[in-house]
Amino acid sequence: MVKPKKTRTSHLSAAEKFEYYFNLRMRLLKSALRGVGNLSNRNVYEIPDGAKKIIESQLKEWSKEYVFDKWNKSSKKIETLRKPESLYDQYFKKK
Repeated sequence: MVKPKKTRTSHLSAAEKFEYYFNLRMRLLKSALRGVGNLSNRNVYEIPDGAKKIIESQLKEWSKEYVFDKWNKSSKKIETLRKPESLYDQYFKKK
């Protein structure tokens, strides 16, 4: 199968492409989050213990990993340059 030479956004400038994909992806994200929120409907679902905590932690983890870390690449580079503190030092700080 041969790919078509023209894509939906091939004629758009970089700024126009950003606007196009921003609108598309933000609508999809809103729809997906609405679907996850619908899981809280106790009339429809039998919700296992701890599900709320798991969903909230995954939302935080994924939003950090896939959004905030990518938008703040420079801060991530700075963190990797610093020598990490050892686990021992974290729990038994020298006074």
